[in-house]
Amino acid sequence: MGMTDLRARRYDRRTFLATGAGAAAALAMAKVGSPPFLDARHTPGIGTGKPRRGGTITIGTTSEIDGFLPSQSHFDATGYVYANTVYDTLTRVAANGTARPYLAQSVTPNSDLTSWTITLRPGISFHDGSPLNAEVVVANLQAIRQSALSGQAVRPWSSVQAAGDLQLVIDCDRPLVSLPVALATQIGYIVSMAQLDSNDTQHPVGTGPFKYVSWTPNDQFVVERNPAYWRSGLPYLDGITFKPIIIDTSREASLRSGTIDLMVTFDPYTFTDLRNNPNFQVVSDLGQKTGQPTMGFVCLNTTAAPLSDLTVRQALAHATNSKELVKLFGAGVTPVSSSLFPVGSPYRPAHNGYPAYDLRKAKQLVARAAPRHGGSVNVALGTVPDPRQIEIFQAIQNMWTQAGVNVTLSEVQQVTYIDNLVTGSFQAYADQQFTANDPDINYVWLSDTTASGPIALNFARNSDPQIEAALQLGRTHADPATRIEAYQTVDKLLARDIPYIWISRTVSMMGASNKVQNFANPTLPDGTKAEGFRGGAFNTSQIWLGA
Repeated sequence: MGMTDLRARRYDRRTFLATGAGAAAALAMAKVGSPPFLDARHTPGIGTGKPRRGGTITIGTTSEIDGFLPSQSHFDATGYVYANTVYDTLTRVAANGTARPYLAQSVTPNSDLTSWTITLRPGISFHDGSPLNAEVVVANLQAIRQSALSGQAVRPWSSVQAAGDLQLVIDCDRPLVSLPVALATQIGYIVSMAQLDSNDTQHPVGTGPFKYVSWTPNDQFVVERNPAYWRSGLPYLDGITFKPIIIDTSREASLRSGTIDLMVTFDPYTFTDLRNNPNFQVVSDLGQKTGQPTMGFVCLNTTAAPLSDLTVRQALAHATNSKELVKLFGAGVTPVSSSLFPVGSPYRPAHNGYPAYDLRKAKQLVARAAPRHGGSVNVALGTVPDPRQIEIFQAIQNMWTQAGVNVTLSEVQQVTYIDNLVTGSFQAYADQQFTANDPDINYVWLSDTTASGPIALNFARNSDPQIEAALQLGRTHADPATRIEAYQTVDKLLARDIPYIWISRTVSMMGASNKVQNFANPTLPDGTKAEGFRGGAFNTSQIWLGA
């Protein structure tokens, strides 16, 4: 979504699979994000006193999803929140930087990381009373493999087979360092056999802390407490109503008026509005130190003329003044980006070679490319119909126009927008992606293997054998130095190919009334802290209402 998404977040590549959890190191499970950013004046998002049972809350979300079936539905940040409410994943991310077993009791690799044995926790049941066992988990993972969409993410999996009532084995055709990480993403949510067999995208049946009551798309999603939840004593609330409120200013107004009790936003102005207000608690992922945050950028379709011309892509990069855009629209919060990785990441090279803002150079490149495109360079720039987002992309349109590019700006509805990204029916679209605790989780968005065909998760359709080689090196080697070199190479090659016009890092935030307790302080079954809030996603099982 360009500029840290600023006033809207309704589409991104997470829509399809996920941002991941951390990296597996050697034979263990992986590094992830740091604990959530907390206001130093108090501890927003952290419960005080003894948890209280009962009551209901209303949560304002930034978007609506199209269904609840992990193998078919499009999960964005809202999709993850919904899924965390009714489902559980096989692994989950801990606050200390490790991906830990969750529905799984253990996830154990062989010596060369080509075979992973998953042992499930005993005694867990789905909302319909059916048992969690290896058979249903295998069926879920096979559905992921067979899906035209999610199957692209698990191509290295050569087989998934039960090895007992509570044990299964995933074999891979190559070492796969980050497999445990993937099980904490969309592909790791487990649904009941009945839901899977009926291909039901509308009525979720999971093992999660809350049970489905009703769903009216674009109006509300209602859940009630699961009294038989396998984590004893959880959840604390009796129920939750989720309300999709697409416009950021409307969502903020709803929180201020008490219509909703908690909200998610990606708008830096809402962040600055609320963080010093004593009537509200604010939690942000701004202080996240490890892994990759979401990056805001313009995605260029490298197979669609004139953007198939590298000279044109170079011209657009030189014409885009990201510092000015962030100054105008970032509320003094969002950092400028010129890389796949944030400042401070070991995977970010000291100099990746990404083109700096240079209007004179941009004009020269446009003039050089124009004769190859009928005498002029014409680019269609698209975004979703959100007033704030449109304002941002009007600024980008103006920058590109100053360089001599003829730019048409269009507003595209979300569902069509997503379809266009997947099918390549666009030239330049606002986008945001790359939230991951391990860079291999982003393989599916960058790989040659997903850059063509009727459905391409490499939306830019950038095909570069050198990038593919570096990605393979990073995903098959556990040695940190090897992985650092591999992903620094990826970043440099992306700066050369320019499938993305980098703008800034996206900052996600939660705001809540003071009565809502513990919305960013979950724990794992062994009592250790879980990751509380990242990229707009959080867990609902340990929220309670204060007195």
